[in-house]
Amino acid sequence: MKRLFLILFMMQILLVKSQEKNSDKNSINTIIGVIDKRDSNCLSEIKRAKMDFKFQEIFYYIEGEGYLDIGYNRHHQYLKELLKERQVKFAYSNEPELSLYQIGNDSESYPAITNCYCKASNELLNLKYGRNFTKQIERTADSLYVMNRIEIPFEYPNGVDDYCLIYPNANEFLDQKMQIQKDFFTVFKFPNGFNKTSNQRDFFAKTNFIIKRDSKISDINIEIKFTNPENIKFSDSIINQLRKFIENANWKAAVSSGVIVNSKFDINFYN
Repeated sequence: MKRLFLILFMMQILLVKSQEKNSDKNSINTIIGVIDKRDSNCLSEIKRAKMDFKFQEIFYYIEGEGYLDIGYNRHHQYLKELLKERQVKFAYSNEPELSLYQIGNDSESYPAITNCYCKASNELLNLKYGRNFTKQIERTADSLYVMNRIEIPFEYPNGVDDYCLIYPNANEFLDQKMQIQKDFFTVFKFPNGFNKTSNQRDFFAKTNFIIKRDSKISDINIEIKFTNPENIKFSDSIINQLRKFIENANWKAAVSSGVIVNSKFDINFYN
């Protein structure tokens, strides 16, 4: 049994090495990286992009795969202006971007690259204007967008940098609201005479507020509902506790495109 397992293991290693050899044999370095030389469509697109670049320089925006954040293209107006200063045109790619794309059949297939023409055009811009030119000019455009609307609060978390932590008492971005809830109910006290329920939420409070650039709080809005209507008379007491907690919690101003901004944050409180 052990001998059979060893034979199968060795066969697997030989198969992997054979595939790696074939992969190396079919690989070719191009301006957009290593591709399979059987991908004739990609090779012809790269060649065409090099020819066209001599007469017209174009930056192509390639929409990535999967979920895109709200406002992912918010900087395009500024990007177009920055490119125009260098006499570079702006265009959107009409081809969907696919990272796992195979051409062939069941017996033989090879990985193919999408948006080869657009990627080649962008890489030619990098070669002419400097390494990472396309990434840097996009970052600059997004910073300009932020600075030009700096007084308007950004929606949190969609309008700010990924995984931006605004409640430092939490260790992780995804744990923030749980930690805020925990910290509030650590100090919260039910008013005397409050009618508690045993198997339902006693109250549900929707809150939103602005975390300003100096980390101070403004524009606090609180709406509260009670499971037992008789507890409505305690609204002011609980809202005051929520307000006091929000005003004195350890908040940190959000960052968008590397710029400290005002942000609008919402969180629900329920026991």
